Amino acid sequence: MISPGGGRLLPASIPFRFLAAALVFHLIGWTALAAGAPLLAATVGGLGLPLAGLHLMTLGVLTVTAMGAGFQLLPVAIQADLPAVWPCRLASWLLLPGVAVLSWGMMTADLVELALGGSAVALALVVFAVTVGLALRRTDRSKPQVRLIVRHLWAALACLVTLAVLGLALLGDFAHGYLDDHRTVAAIHLVVACYGFLGLLAAGFVQVLVPMFALVAPQAERPATIVLATAIAALIAAAAGAFVPAAVIGLGTACLHVHGMVGLMRRRNRRNLGTSFLLVRLSWVMLPVSLVVGLLLALDLLPSWGPPLFALTAIGGWLLSLVLGMLQRILPFLAAIHAARAAQRIPKVSELSTGPILRIQTSAHVMALVTVGTGMVLDIDWLIRVGALTGAAGAAAFIIYAIDLYLRIENLPRARSAAIMRKTGS
Repeated sequence: MISPGGGRLLPASIPFRFLAAALVFHLIGWTALAAGAPLLAATVGGLGLPLAGLHLMTLGVLTVTAMGAGFQLLPVAIQADLPAVWPCRLASWLLLPGVAVLSWGMMTADLVELALGGSAVALALVVFAVTVGLALRRTDRSKPQVRLIVRHLWAALACLVTLAVLGLALLGDFAHGYLDDHRTVAAIHLVVACYGFLGLLAAGFVQVLVPMFALVAPQAERPATIVLATAIAALIAAAAGAFVPAAVIGLGTACLHVHGMVGLMRRRNRRNLGTSFLLVRLSWVMLPVSLVVGLLLALDLLPSWGPPLFALTAIGGWLLSLVLGMLQRILPFLAAIHAARAAQRIPKVSELSTGPILRIQTSAHVMALVTVGTGMVLDIDWLIRVGALTGAAGAAAFIIYAIDLYLRIENLPRARSAAIMRKTGS
């Protein structure tokens, strides 16, 4: 069991290695998209820089963050320990280099690297699924909020297994060409990854994170369960290749989910939530927008820039905005908790706050989405490149924030000693 006598706090090296890697992959992902700008507006899903950049975001940023934050937050959310610590380390040893090798293989069209990287990533996902699944079996489901999170997580794990199988099938098809319709399978893989695994995981965790950070009572179980049920129905339709019904059901589900989250925000006790919830609110806007784009795409009403615009709205606009907004809260929260373990005192938020750089990062992210999207629609390569480089600048700003946060935590004991000496006149 985890941390005997030390609560459910994992060793600091585990969540922070995932989160640090996610920040680096975020920077590399935007840079890869900038380099692949001439191909991005009309990409058809083949190997190359656009596909590598896409997976640097979905696997390198979103999945890595989901694992790192999930391993730490999951025991608290479901009120049950993980079975052991070593699977968390094993997942990191497989996933982090696996993403790098897989992305490089996609960029260079190297089949050996695709096989090695894809296998490592798939094994990491299996380790995560088994570890989380064992923890879910230990939960006490007498509390409505715990039941709600557990349902979301089981559904997310089912999608995780599906997307891993589809991903390996797609990688094998590049070498052996056995799929009759690669593009349709790739579309199903993308939908299951974004709206299934990552989307349901996010929907489950926001049931804990939004009330915790906004200081508000959790959402009622019944409406959230209805949203989950309709989301699963949409995913089943998408998995069957019925993209139009899936998009229609998904759009209704997204509106219900956003309505519930907006209701929570109206009742919140903490009024000033900083730039983090500007990004979270942006993600709630972009979720239904992405499904509108997906519906138009399924109806064949969009030109060649439709698929990349769908990916931008779903991955960059919805999921990445949500993850970056939550990371602005999660990073100082985890840093404060681990600092408290060593210093016996939880640091004040004011001691960890660096508002200006987070405002720069938030602004750069929004500008990147707008500029890249405009460049796609107008088919202007240099505009896509400028937008992607703006996103890279925002990613660099977030890395600077993380380094500054680390240094603040390291210097807290000395700063406190100096303050005590000034007060005592010593």
